[in-house]
Amino acid sequence: MRLYEHGSEWRRWDLHVHTPDSVLETQFKGDWDSYIKAIEESDSGVAVIGVTDYCSISGYEKILEFRRKGRMSNIEAVMPNIEFRITPNTDKNKGINIHLLINPEDSSHIFEIKNALSRLVIEHQGQKYACLEDQLIRYGRALNPNSTISDTAALKDGVNNFKPSYDTFKNWYNGEKWLKNNSIVAVANGSNDGVSGIKDGGFSGIKKDIYSFIDMVFSATPSDIRYFTGQGDKSRDEIISELGRLIPCIHGSDAHGIDKLFKPDQNKYCWIKADPTFNGLRQVVFEPDRALISETSPECKPNYQTIKRVRYIDSTGSNRFSNKWISFNKDLNTIIGGKSSGKSMLLYHVAKAINPDEVSSRVELSRSSTYSDIPGLDFEVEWSNGEISRLSNESRQVKAITYIPQLYINQLADKDGREDLNSLISKTLLQDLKYRDFVNDLESEIRTVNSIINERINTRFTLISEHRRVLGEINDIGDMPSIYGEIAFLEDKSKEIRDKSQWSDKQEEDYSRLTHKKQCVIKAKNKLEYINLGLLKLMESIGRRQEQWINDIKEQMTQDSGLISSSTILDRILGAMEGEIEKVLKNTKDNILEKLKTIPDRIKNLDSRLGEIEEELKPLEEGVKDKAALEKLNNQLKVERNKLAVISVKLKELGALTEKGKNCNRELNEQYSKLISLYKAHCNKVSEHQINDDIKIEAQVVIDTLKFDSFINCFHRGGSIRTVLSDIQDDNGNYNFDIDNHASFVENTVDFLKGKDAPALRKNCDLIDAYKHLYADYFDIDFLVTYKNDSITHMSPGKRGLVLLSLMLELSNATHPILIDQPEDNLDNRTIYSELKDFVRKCKSKRQIIMVTHNANLVVAADAECVIVADQRGQSDSIGINQFEYIGGSLEHSLSSDNNYDYQSLEELGIRQHVCHILEGGINAFKEREKKYNLV
Repeated sequence: MRLYEHGSEWRRWDLHVHTPDSVLETQFKGDWDSYIKAIEESDSGVAVIGVTDYCSISGYEKILEFRRKGRMSNIEAVMPNIEFRITPNTDKNKGINIHLLINPEDSSHIFEIKNALSRLVIEHQGQKYACLEDQLIRYGRALNPNSTISDTAALKDGVNNFKPSYDTFKNWYNGEKWLKNNSIVAVANGSNDGVSGIKDGGFSGIKKDIYSFIDMVFSATPSDIRYFTGQGDKSRDEIISELGRLIPCIHGSDAHGIDKLFKPDQNKYCWIKADPTFNGLRQVVFEPDRALISETSPECKPNYQTIKRVRYIDSTGSNRFSNKWISFNKDLNTIIGGKSSGKSMLLYHVAKAINPDEVSSRVELSRSSTYSDIPGLDFEVEWSNGEISRLSNESRQVKAITYIPQLYINQLADKDGREDLNSLISKTLLQDLKYRDFVNDLESEIRTVNSIINERINTRFTLISEHRRVLGEINDIGDMPSIYGEIAFLEDKSKEIRDKSQWSDKQEEDYSRLTHKKQCVIKAKNKLEYINLGLLKLMESIGRRQEQWINDIKEQMTQDSGLISSSTILDRILGAMEGEIEKVLKNTKDNILEKLKTIPDRIKNLDSRLGEIEEELKPLEEGVKDKAALEKLNNQLKVERNKLAVISVKLKELGALTEKGKNCNRELNEQYSKLISLYKAHCNKVSEHQINDDIKIEAQVVIDTLKFDSFINCFHRGGSIRTVLSDIQDDNGNYNFDIDNHASFVENTVDFLKGKDAPALRKNCDLIDAYKHLYADYFDIDFLVTYKNDSITHMSPGKRGLVLLSLMLELSNATHPILIDQPEDNLDNRTIYSELKDFVRKCKSKRQIIMVTHNANLVVAADAECVIVADQRGQSDSIGINQFEYIGGSLEHSLSSDNNYDYQSLEELGIRQHVCHILEGGINAFKEREKKYNLV
């Protein structure tokens, strides 16, 4: 049997093609040359033909003769398909079409077929007629006793009426040992000439018995396919209970003419994933999912994300490795072999040639073996699209893979592997597009909040600096009570002088009135000067910060958009926005300038009004006897009152800074609370996106203690910093954060840092640094996994491994290859068979798997498409003998010498025999699979 090194692959099969020898409904007109030529010129891509004739293999025998002469080389395999009609008839009064697809690989199969057909008989008027051409002619003549007909007509009548009962056919078939062991029974299911067309009255038991008897159903009807394969209203388990097993559906063109060859109605092509052999077809009986009726090939994995083949390049001259390619299938590849046979070494080199960083990080965590110390060795990986990944090529393009070395899964749930576990769960959840969009939006909002927090901290310390400056200026001028006291003292002295001058009540009243007006004018002037100063600062701020503001906005928008900075559309949008912002800021500056223009005139008017008041005061002051003393006092009063006015303006500025500081603190704490709430929202969202009914994922917000220590390290460890730590740290120094109250803790800590007992800062540490570390985003999401309500941290190693591997396989939208080394470690066979194999089968339909395993169930029950056998022979200098050997093929590949395990080279055994020989329980695994379908 030929070895197909890529294993079981999807190919087109047409298992129902009639020949010019088909005596019923034929349109070929006996033209064999045109028939063979049409097959050879077909571009259908059909690999296997079921050569179909009624009650005969005569057409099949002729095709074998053509193939012996080198014809039909575009067809990989042909096998005989004998079509029978059996009773009971359908509602349309037609016999049930039933087919025998027979193994052509036995050298004596033609003899065995005819020998068996000679014992299938039908009785007419006391005479028995066998299913052989000469007897079918005799039967046809017996049906027409009063007419002279040709052999051809008689054969046609004989075949058309050769309808044994179902019981006769079944008993005959079960009694033919060779035929039963080397054939597959398929039945039509249409209402015209299929089982579903059998009359209900009294025949329901026969219908059920036929379904139990046959191996396959010839049908492309979607409802039939769904029913027989357990994908319809009834589940797989219900169908298995009802029919004894799932039944695959196959299809063919049922061609009776050249124009119909390989052209089934509605392009319902039959695709089978197997070697183009009878054993390959038999796999469909065990694995109904290997057959699919579709216009297009079921194979849909991207070529750039599947590995086609790999090879060692050994330049040591020591015959350690062959340079021969080792081929892979696009679905499940299992690497098997004895101890130290090079299985894990092969998987390691495949991964290392593709993505060395992935390998290094996984190996470091799992502490598994590396094979980087083999001198003179190179390794090459060829992808299905022709790309090459070579181990020695350091400039190669690194491609995505998932590499799971031995023990890696067990380490994931340990403390050292917590980060990897969280990463794995996060990747799993992110396959849900709604969840991914939520997380992307959330992370964008978190970045914005962190930016606001950082800006608020900077603003706070800017305000503190400004507050200190203004307070210093006030202190330089003097304190208000002293100034008020001095003014009262000077006013009293002034009044004494005026009293000595014997002012009238009217003069005193006028003097008080004018003095008050003067103070009001001075106050109004000071206010204008304060506004003028603020507007000038605002103008200066816009001029100084405009470019920074625009750049910050553009940078944040670029980050939030996810577009590259060189994106043309983004550049246009941001350019337009920049122009609009510049216009707005220019309008703002113009508005400020307009207001500034009015202030000098208003100050000038106030100065004029002040001059008028002083002119009115002048006659009163001139009437004072001690004029010089009064003038001196007035000048002193003017100075003190100016001080008071300046302090009043400064105090307003100080009040404004204090209010801004309070608002800034409030906004800072609000934003920090919002930051925590965003992380909590993430945790709440996780609970809405579960993997399946058994595996539950929850999340909690945790604090990175190392990042938080950056705040503590700003201060000397002794002293009052212990007061801060007392609320969050136990006596052993272990943190005990309460995420629900952490925002309050931070706010209280800030109040403590402002108090008189504030801890001393370390050298080279500023208070603003401490604030930024305290308000830092040191939060993370910690995922909690439970399986059937059992926490992963409390699971046995085996159960934990099953859950984690299932999570890895749930990366449903990830399409790059996954390379796994012995996932069955710590699992019992029953768990592997009942659960792990299903995870693997589910995953392989979406991504290529290359798996090292010692477990037969992960090879057979998971239905590996390609099995690579590894072997280490003794070190040899003989030409052609290598220390490490590899061979690959399908599970259906079997050789006749299947009981001789004393081989000199791997090629001497079939893949099936290698599985049985190498893997403990290999034979039982095959039997278990067949038993599952009641096939043994």
